[in-house]
Amino acid sequence: MQFIRHGEPFQNVVASARAVVSSKLVLGNVIERFYLVFGGGNSIANVNQVRVRLNGKVVFGDISGTNLNLLQRYITLNNTAGFLTVDFTEPTSRSIHGQLLGAIVTNAAGVTDFTVETDLGAGAAPTQDWFVHLRSPLALSPAAGFDPKTLPLLRALIPTTIPVTAAGEIQADVNYGSGGNSLIKRLVIFSTVLTGLRIKRDALDIFEGSPGTGITIALNNYIELDYGRVGQANMYVWDPLMDGDQSDAYPTRRPDGTPSNYQFLFTASGAGSHQVYADVYSTLGSL
Repeated sequence: MQFIRHGEPFQNVVASARAVVSSKLVLGNVIERFYLVFGGGNSIANVNQVRVRLNGKVVFGDISGTNLNLLQRYITLNNTAGFLTVDFTEPTSRSIHGQLLGAIVTNAAGVTDFTVETDLGAGAAPTQDWFVHLRSPLALSPAAGFDPKTLPLLRALIPTTIPVTAAGEIQADVNYGSGGNSLIKRLVIFSTVLTGLRIKRDALDIFEGSPGTGITIALNNYIELDYGRVGQANMYVWDPLMDGDQSDAYPTRRPDGTPSNYQFLFTASGAGSHQVYADVYSTLGSL
């Protein structure tokens, strides 16, 4: 059973301030996604940062409203002025089990506090409301075919800023959880200077392009379009889940439990920066 609830009121919804809500109505349920509704001088572009905290820990963000909207457009094609979705599910998955993997099962994940924050810009007289898409935890029972061991997993979006000093290829570390124990769904890169990407895992090419070039934006967008994923301007996505199969998520540990060695190789056209987000499945304790 799924249902949509009107969330508690945001506090401090004023220009150039941080709006905050800590929700109690979501506790005990499964949180699939929530919808932000903007009015007055508030808009997607006016939201400088969105973040979600579980038990005080940031698990989603910081990410601007504009960039989050681009990511949602890539995944679902939904682009509607005045509304923004924060989604913990994979809505285009091939199965209901894959779709709900990453939804926050609050009891199983040990969530006792769910807080949403938005840093607002200078838009005059802003308004902000929200609605939460929930599901009964009984819908994820073993009788429904769900593995109890996967219920603590949740979707996290973890940022890394990579400075670029000159044109060429650089190797850089990407944060995918302080515990180093996640499943990588995709890597999302917002950059005006990125031209290509290569990735190795334990010295094996898993996303292979020519050294110094990588897989170009044009080729990557073309491949993903075959699966209904639409590339967005100044956004590059390495997407192992582009075909909707959650089993293709990349583990950050080897079968023996030791950390895998990932090499992320970014090619740029010049100086600038890459804002990278690791979109992962993880547990609250591993983030």
